[in-house]
Amino acid sequence: MKIGLVGEAPNDTQSIKNLLEKRYSNNNHEFVFMLQIINGANLDSQKTKRFLRIEYELQKPDIVIFIRDLDAVLPNKKKLYERKEYFTNSNNVIDKKGIPLLHIYEIEALILTDVATFNNKYGAKLEEVPNVMTIPEPKEYLKKASKKYSESHNADIFRLLDFDKTLNCEYFRRFIKKLDAVLAT
Repeated sequence: MKIGLVGEAPNDTQSIKNLLEKRYSNNNHEFVFMLQIINGANLDSQKTKRFLRIEYELQKPDIVIFIRDLDAVLPNKKKLYERKEYFTNSNNVIDKKGIPLLHIYEIEALILTDVATFNNKYGAKLEEVPNVMTIPEPKEYLKKASKKYSESHNADIFRLLDFDKTLNCEYFRRFIKKLDAVLAT
């Protein structure tokens, strides 16, 4: 099965690929990157939707995972509405074969599910975070914990994360449940 990944930055899509391969690598799943040259808010433009359709027709993925950051903690109805609208519009372009992965606040929240890995890699002393979705600006939180950390390291960090610990994050657990259901059909 071919799984397309669309994200705000190539580093984000590579990070999610590295994490998902821990669970899905032995099941004949191939991950492909889509819209790699389009970043951040540019994903929202109509022009990007045309590029998405072209890439979808060329790569022919069975499903597409749309990876976005909410850039807010919940509840934030305005931001949530904007992201839901993006997912709906993009999903329509790819024949409704999409699954949203919306990071609350941003992708770095998943690193906070496994602080032991982060601490070992950077010599930091972060404490366990009970609910990573409540941390505003987790990227800055990690940078405060270690001056050595940079978001450009995320792909390598995600390769090291304990997948089971990432499921302690509510939004990611719900996403995996949806993905498992789609892959089972």
